[in-house]
Amino acid sequence: MHVGDGVHAGAGGHVGGRSSARLTAREREVLGLVAAGISNKGIARALQVSPNTVKFHIAAILQKFDASSRAEAVVAALRRGDLTL
Repeated sequence: MHVGDGVHAGAGGHVGGRSSARLTAREREVLGLVAAGISNKGIARALQVSPNTVKFHIAAILQKFDASSRAEAVVAALRRGDLTL
């Protein structure tokens, strides 16, 4: 699995109705683990952070993709090219 680095519009712009705010390196890392089906607790263990920190990152990801679920954020990231499997 590879998590892409780029975005297709400037920060704060919109692509296909989705926000294109740039993901941080950690958000890309978390999103890759979400796409792999890892739970928040598992992501926390893998990244050696607290589950609350993972929740914070996921909330930021959902907001940046204007997504209402983890699955929707993964699909949006795949479509935008921010995530490749």
